[in-house]
Amino acid sequence: MSGVPEVERVRLVALRYRAGELSTGELPMAAAELVADGFDSPALYDLAGRGRRESASELEPLLREVLDDFGLAYPGAVDGKRWLVRELAARVVAGGMTPAELAAAVSDWGSEGLDQDESALLGLLAVHCDCCAGYLTAQQFRGWEADVRAAAAALSGEG
Repeated sequence: MSGVPEVERVRLVALRYRAGELSTGELPMAAAELVADGFDSPALYDLAGRGRRESASELEPLLREVLDDFGLAYPGAVDGKRWLVRELAARVVAGGMTPAELAAAVSDWGSEGLDQDESALLGLLAVHCDCCAGYLTAQQFRGWEADVRAAAAALSGEG
């Protein structure tokens, strides 16, 4: 994760967890990776030593302690959602995800808590729902893909 400030890496684990990109069972491994990279915190060591089958009721409080140890706030669900929509947009820009895959990934999302650009991207993606996509011609579909890529680039700072 070059280019990411050190403490931001700890926050990123919490954002990924809140966004559902990191499961409860994956928290100990994410903590172990931070420990291996030189991060130092009693709660982080404790979390890194836990098993992947431990419950959220045991691991989530440890994650909160880790964040406290680094002077970070526990992110809300909207924070996780905002991070994820931007992360997924960056994946589209990088070619690691197609606009259709992005549409499928966020198909059940609402735009509550999102800013105007994030909401605009979700609005574009809604055109590709299962009920609407079949009505697009090939030319309309290519145009939709181009619009999504442009919105994703603007959102991820690449546009």
